[in-house]
Amino acid sequence: MTRRSPAPLLLALAALAAGSSLAASARADEALEDASSTIAVVCAPGDRFGLRVVAELESLGFRAAILDPAADAPASRASLEASARDAGAIAAIRAVPSGRGVEVWIADRVTGKTVLREMAGDAGAPDSDAALALRVVELLRASLLEAALPAPPPGELPATPEIREKLRVPAPAALADPPSPSPPPSPALRVALAPGALLSPGGLGAAASVDLGVVWMPSEHAGAVAFAAIPLTSARIERANLDVDLSVQLTGGGARFTTRAGRWAPSADLGLAVVSLQSTGMVVSSSFSNGEPSTMTVAPFTRLGLAFAVTPTFRLRADVLASVVVEGVSIQIAGREIATWGRPILLSSAGIDLGWF
Repeated sequence: MTRRSPAPLLLALAALAAGSSLAASARADEALEDASSTIAVVCAPGDRFGLRVVAELESLGFRAAILDPAADAPASRASLEASARDAGAIAAIRAVPSGRGVEVWIADRVTGKTVLREMAGDAGAPDSDAALALRVVELLRASLLEAALPAPPPGELPATPEIREKLRVPAPAALADPPSPSPPPSPALRVALAPGALLSPGGLGAAASVDLGVVWMPSEHAGAVAFAAIPLTSARIERANLDVDLSVQLTGGGARFTTRAGRWAPSADLGLAVVSLQSTGMVVSSSFSNGEPSTMTVAPFTRLGLAFAVTPTFRLRADVLASVVVEGVSIQIAGREIATWGRPILLSSAGIDLGWF
């Protein structure tokens, strides 16, 4: 007598159990998929208003299941939630006629809330049912939006990606305040053109000049600057039998420091300037011989400025430069000093500032 091995039978039973498990899992997944996009509308099968609500829901891609309320209890939270749960739906809607229009009940299983709202209807308006149905669907959307709050209300069902997509519910991170838009980058190379006035207290008058500047800003806060203040008039002193004109040109360079680029941009410059003096008359100092028409010296300078950006490439700006010629310039008559120049030097200018790239 031959005894058969039980292995084939065990394998067959295991395969049957696995198949049953897969089938149950598939049915569960299908049920979850249905629940993720099904809305139950509790109304009579031929109810005109209920059918309009169904049409609005289906236009958004939801599955709409009509439930006959004949067997249900009167409209209440418990009965509506039970209807949604029995239909495997994420929410249930029921509209009951009222004195002003309709009384709308919405049981939302995603947020765990039941919404009750009375909506006034306009019986004389054309297609008033369509307008009311749209308002009912928007009320449901507003309820589901609460699922995107940082601390959403607890519900029976999660807000699945399908629900978020169909209702376009933003993710919680999207509800945070959006970051402020960063200003467009300011051009790194700028050219300035500004008329100005050159003044040195000490007896000589102010002189008009034009201030030309070039700035290179490889970073937001620091860069290099070069400028030239070209004289348009001379500083003059007039006495009996004596006229003295002093024409001054400043040329310099240094470092510029500024704040983050914005509508207003203050700046500070530090560097050295070459001071070129051209004179007529009697000018005497430790660095000048009597009657010398011109000379040149070096002086430190600092300049403060403020620019207003009309556009990223076009700005209005104003600057004030201060410097000092250590040895100074002395104007004398018969050994008596009648004027000085260079202690300090002040150059103020206002004009335009153009960005290149």
